[in-house]
Amino acid sequence: MKIINEKGKLFGIINIIDLIVLLVIVLLVGGGVKRMKKNPAAVAETKKALITIEVSDIRTPTVDGIVVGDPLYHYDKGEKIGEIVDKKIEAYKEPVESGDGKWILAEVPEKYVVLMTVEAEVKENPDVVIAGGEQIRIGTQFKLKNRNVAVLGTILGVEVE
Repeated sequence: MKIINEKGKLFGIINIIDLIVLLVIVLLVGGGVKRMKKNPAAVAETKKALITIEVSDIRTPTVDGIVVGDPLYHYDKGEKIGEIVDKKIEAYKEPVESGDGKWILAEVPEKYVVLMTVEAEVKENPDVVIAGGEQIRIGTQFKLKNRNVAVLGTILGVEVE
């Protein structure tokens, strides 16, 4: 029995070009799986952190639903991010054009901005800080929830102890 027969098939089973294409596909899939398995949290050290989150353009019922002492969860994953330890309420402001053509920040009635401080158990390594299964970076927006509210919050600061 020949290794490659007169039809160009390896051991009479598969075409040599098809075999090469198949090997390339297997190597690409294997490399992709290996790369996807890399998890930055795997070598991370668990620490406490204070995360400052801004929730803006909300009304009074939502402000009242954000309670100090309540846990805070990632909306989609359901993983706990931490516990709310402080809450500051400010008036919500939007830019409006004044009568003389200048833009000013004016308070919007019955709308607020809440700055909350969340104490979280985070996993930290030199590359990332992870809380609730998500990478925490300043400027990132997350949908957050607890038993009272569901809001969109922006990360303003992360202080790892």
